[in-house]
Amino acid sequence: MQNWRLDDILSSQSNNMRLVEGLKLLKQRATLGSLASSDDLEFAELCQFRQISRLEIEDTITGIEPFPGEMMSPKRMNVALPDDIYDILVEYYNNAYDSEFVTIAKAATERSSDRIVVRPQVNQFRRIRVRSEIFGSVNASRYLRSSFIRAKFVQENDSIEVFPGQVRYYFEHEVNREIHRLAYVRWFKSTPNHQMRFHFQINDDAQSCNVELWSDELFDISRDCIIPVHNILDRFIPCSCEIGKRNPITCMAVIPLGKKFHM
Repeated sequence: MQNWRLDDILSSQSNNMRLVEGLKLLKQRATLGSLASSDDLEFAELCQFRQISRLEIEDTITGIEPFPGEMMSPKRMNVALPDDIYDILVEYYNNAYDSEFVTIAKAATERSSDRIVVRPQVNQFRRIRVRSEIFGSVNASRYLRSSFIRAKFVQENDSIEVFPGQVRYYFEHEVNREIHRLAYVRWFKSTPNHQMRFHFQINDDAQSCNVELWSDELFDISRDCIIPVHNILDRFIPCSCEIGKRNPITCMAVIPLGKKFHM
């Protein structure tokens, strides 16, 4: 009834030019700039994407979830993964799904109709766009600075830790007739102790400074090196830093950049 009443008032005032011009000010305008990159997604999808990157959702994330961005060119089609990356990709799928996934070699020697064979061919990308932000990789020299990312991981004691890493490349892979958008990341090791990692904090206050010190050495390749692009928390700036006077130790200062997320 309210809508009907409003339509009736507006129709009777169709010749009122002041009202016509005034209504133009209330008309919804097209979103511009970085805000426009989220227009094609529903609020629920944007909210879910934010929760995924912050590990605020209990569902298992596989990489097929709604993605507010795109895998960007240049790209290489049907690239064969190296054997070590191929093996951890199979391990990734075994952890993400209840089904059993195997390599082509294992499927040839151990035949079973219940197993899902994972192909080693992927479509490889050097960078991705997440809304208005560009995330680069080691393979994209122009976007090398934006290849440093952070992601959250659940530890064995159910605590959540944020780890810094560097993206080697992004890729799409199809299995079970679903396209998975994934990133291959090498993660940096932590410093020897808690005091060194939080060197810049004041009075042990975790909120006093968000800059942390990490080692510039990398962990060995493992299952955690493959993550859905949805799990990327944000980017960071690496900076060499020395602490100590008598025996100075060189560390990597991790300076996080807040994710540009507009909802």
